[in-house]
Amino acid sequence: MNLANLLVNPIAGSKVMRMIRPINSAVIRGIKSSVLLLLVLVGNSAQADIIDFVDMTENGAYGESAYSSLSIARTGFNVDISGTKGGGDAFAYLDWHHAGLGVCGDVDAGNVNVLNPGSGANLCNPGSDDNVTFGEALSFVFDVDVVIDKIWFNNTHDPDFTILFANGGDQILINGDPRNAVGNGYATGNPYNGIIAGASVLNWLGGYNVTAGVAFDIAFINEQFYVSGMEVHAVPEPGTLALLGLGLLGMGLARRRKTD
Repeated sequence: MNLANLLVNPIAGSKVMRMIRPINSAVIRGIKSSVLLLLVLVGNSAQADIIDFVDMTENGAYGESAYSSLSIARTGFNVDISGTKGGGDAFAYLDWHHAGLGVCGDVDAGNVNVLNPGSGANLCNPGSDDNVTFGEALSFVFDVDVVIDKIWFNNTHDPDFTILFANGGDQILINGDPRNAVGNGYATGNPYNGIIAGASVLNWLGGYNVTAGVAFDIAFINEQFYVSGMEVHAVPEPGTLALLGLGLLGMGLARRRKTD
């Protein structure tokens, strides 16, 4: 049936339109479903997750422990953490006593990559070398592009428990950039107040864009420290965003066609 017949035969034309409407409706439903799925994927990617190294050590499955590479899987991303000392390989070290993540240069081979839930027994030799100190650094490698929104620090091994940062000139090297950080969540004579999640009393550094597979390094300059925790969210892949845009465009066109 050609266009001329439709124009001169309104009944036939109306039948064709009734056939098209269900097809348009099915297309719109399909596009809506696809867009909703993409929105969920994008939402999951953008959701921030907090890695609380203190809680992992003292309340989780890890305990005080040492790793050639500490692998952590979280919502939307995975990260491998390693330590260096004097430019050579060292161990990422989870330290008990409200400390968190540091570096240890020497650990007995039988104690490496072993979970010790509930244990605060020292594994590092010497025992004082389990924070990030002279010549040491932590390296974080993510499997996807991420933004590190916040990094919290502390220094429970310093005699005064403080990182003086802005006022005292204490610095931490973050990806080659010396930073005067702020706060640490530990005060002389006071119990540890470092519950990372939702703790507005803690100050932090953050806003770092990190490319997948490229090391993000945190190193010593002039003050020992531990990493208490970090808040990270994955960056949605460009392909996912492009598909989402096409889906929204398709919905708009289908809706306009249905209206017309």
